[in-house]
Amino acid sequence: MSKTIKIFILLIVVVLVFNKQIISYALIYSFSKWTRHEITLDKLQINYNQSLIKINGLKIKNPNEFYFDYIFETEKIILSYDLQSLLTDLIIINNLIIENSRFFLEIVEKSSKIYDDNIGVTKKYIKNTPDQIWPEDHKKKRDTNFLILKTKINGAKGLIKTSLFPAPTKLDLSNMYFNKIGNEKGYQHYKDVFELILFDMIARISDPKLKRLLMKTYID
Repeated sequence: MSKTIKIFILLIVVVLVFNKQIISYALIYSFSKWTRHEITLDKLQINYNQSLIKINGLKIKNPNEFYFDYIFETEKIILSYDLQSLLTDLIIINNLIIENSRFFLEIVEKSSKIYDDNIGVTKKYIKNTPDQIWPEDHKKKRDTNFLILKTKINGAKGLIKTSLFPAPTKLDLSNMYFNKIGNEKGYQHYKDVFELILFDMIARISDPKLKRLLMKTYID
């Protein structure tokens, strides 16, 4: 048996035995690169026949300087993907369902007029910085982008931490539906979803002092 055939068979065995680990690491790496935050997950299930992935216990790590450990955590994610797109520079996810998640928002007062938060939205408003879209420059290596055709978020909760209250404020959020979001030019940027969730939080706050702070920070 030639050396080339032996190597080929070894690669097939490695993929068959460790494919779940390989895909898990690839997903974590891609998600971390897209969100620019450390990401972990508890369990990954793959149905190749249906091009379906189920993820349990996904968490997006918060920067160390903030109160919460995470920006986002969820009990379950179910996504169906376009198999052919995995070989291109645009990964297409046909459907994404996020169940029983928690969004963590923390606002830190830098001065009487300047605030910072853990999701990067205040910096965008203050500096008028557009969402990052990777340029289409064929002379340079283009990073892999993603596009989610349909997204559904069920049973979500929000937690808000500010200097106004010693304990976080907890909120039940609306069920939400989104079409065509990602980091590909010409579509709604995924960070816009965080902004819409943020506005849903603001609408559900009953404490007038906290509502004014968020209105002042993000809307006024």
